[in-house]
Amino acid sequence: MIDRFFLDTPLAAEQDALLDDAEFRHLKVMRISVGEEIELVNGEGILATARVVAIEKQKAHLHILSCTTKPRPTPLSLAIALIRPNRLEWVIEKATELGVHSLILYRADQSEKEGLSPNQQERLRHLTISALKQSGSLYLPRIELLPSLDIALQKNGRILFGDTAPDAPWLSTLNCKPTEPIFFFTGPEKGFSEREHQLLLEKGTGVKLNANILRAETAPIAALSILSCKEIV
Repeated sequence: MIDRFFLDTPLAAEQDALLDDAEFRHLKVMRISVGEEIELVNGEGILATARVVAIEKQKAHLHILSCTTKPRPTPLSLAIALIRPNRLEWVIEKATELGVHSLILYRADQSEKEGLSPNQQERLRHLTISALKQSGSLYLPRIELLPSLDIALQKNGRILFGDTAPDAPWLSTLNCKPTEPIFFFTGPEKGFSEREHQLLLEKGTGVKLNANILRAETAPIAALSILSCKEIV
């Protein structure tokens, strides 16, 4: 298997590129030498093959040999209430592996955490890049941080949310149009507030994911897995 690296830049055949910082350190750890071929991705649906032409102290010079493009799947986004950082990181990583289109992080009424520091946001981005390379996906999900559920609900598409109501339909039985953008909302550890639940009922459809009550970090991954099986992504 050819080693894969991330470059946040346009990729095109017969062009030169530079690998530095964390991706260069990865190349050094993998003991890749001049003349070897590697794969490059930029999170925009392009997979490139490149040859290492020179290695300096802090960067590697590459020549891109070829590029292929994969069409973007139907948008499927997760809107996740802010939860404990270690659990949020796990959700972000696994959602990227499953091919989520975008990740909307919002402060819920009952969130224990009010926001994310710049360092925490940068760490989440690094996690998505690592998961992108590991999973073989070609599209990097965009992470958006919003101050409330009210603002997060201002999206154009079908809105679904996890609901424990006895009469809520099962997500697995729901009919979804293959070209329809979907936003799936999940709440924090303490759940949605009554105000938020009413707002979600007005804007979208509540669905059941499992016969059991799922943790805040389990629900978004369960929803994404079910929707993936419905060939939405």
